[in-house]
Amino acid sequence: MDYRERVLNAIEFNEVYPVPVDVFENGMHPLIEKKLLEKFNIKNGVHEDILKKLNAHLRWATPLYIGPPMEEGNFSILPSYPFKKIAKNIWGAWAGMESYTGIIERPLQNIESVLEVNNHTWPKTSWFDYNRLTNWTEEYWAEGDVSLRIEDWVKKNRDCAKIIGGWNPVFSRVLDLYGMDRGLLYMSSRPDLIHATVEKIGIFLEDFYSRMAKATFEHFDILCFGDDFAMQNSLLISPEKWKEYFLPLWKRLFAIGHKYNMKVMMHMCGAVYPVLADLIDAGLNIYEVVQVSAKGMEPEKLKKEFGKDLAFYGAIDVQQELFSGTPEEVRKKVRETIDILGKGGGYILSSSHLLTDDIPVENVIAMYDEAGNYLPF
Repeated sequence: MDYRERVLNAIEFNEVYPVPVDVFENGMHPLIEKKLLEKFNIKNGVHEDILKKLNAHLRWATPLYIGPPMEEGNFSILPSYPFKKIAKNIWGAWAGMESYTGIIERPLQNIESVLEVNNHTWPKTSWFDYNRLTNWTEEYWAEGDVSLRIEDWVKKNRDCAKIIGGWNPVFSRVLDLYGMDRGLLYMSSRPDLIHATVEKIGIFLEDFYSRMAKATFEHFDILCFGDDFAMQNSLLISPEKWKEYFLPLWKRLFAIGHKYNMKVMMHMCGAVYPVLADLIDAGLNIYEVVQVSAKGMEPEKLKKEFGKDLAFYGAIDVQQELFSGTPEEVRKKVRETIDILGKGGGYILSSSHLLTDDIPVENVIAMYDEAGNYLPF
């Protein structure tokens, strides 16, 4: 089996050993990338060559942005990965700071009526070329055109499972637009504003994903979504409020993937256990991140309760073993995780988030080497 066949078999709950692996969303922070280039003696500096060395089974893509130029900010801080610069995103919020706090102006922070929500300048789906693809780490922040036509992208990655979509949140977008304090407050005190905002976000996302899925139909395997609405110990709002505001939209978005015969995947950090069953009922097939260090996210528990309906991607924790463990401790955790999540199929091994610069390169090598050789029988 090639990489694509191995992934598709696994997410159809067939046991595949060694388990399929991926480099988390095909990205990594710059210093760990530099170390891996040196470790593998990759002198051309090509990121794709690292993915091949680590046997990454999946390739991630997003449509090419062709919309208006982004307004660049004049801030005295460096942009956070993967941004090349701090600039306003398509929603009118500053991107590249990794902050939902009030230190910067928020587009909807002074909104007081639904009419003002409706009058906000919302993004247009025509700002993307759905027939040209790039990696999410490049998107509209890259210098120059780094895109490929769909047929060329598919040809280049013919042996890999193919994912289209990525981080296009709803809950987190509300916080981005209002600021964290005001956004959370309004979820309690101003449901009219939150419903109106989610409706506007949904109008864009439903058309965006429909165009994307239609353009890549029969070429791509997985339609990917992403949102963060949890902390280490709980959701950021009650499960009831989350289901009221956000679950109906996710159900409509997941239906787009199934309409075009794609599996549906969703990136979620933190303690999301209280709503996993609801997301499965809404059509979720693959849960990405599997942050095992968060409350209620023990692999044994997740596999027992959801393993017949939900495949898992991730689970090798960037906060614990990969960050502070020894290579042998990483290898042990890889074996333990495969024994649990790989049993009966339904597992793609990866780190639980992007590989960061403070992770020892020896631990990264140990993770992929052990996963590529471990046979639990």
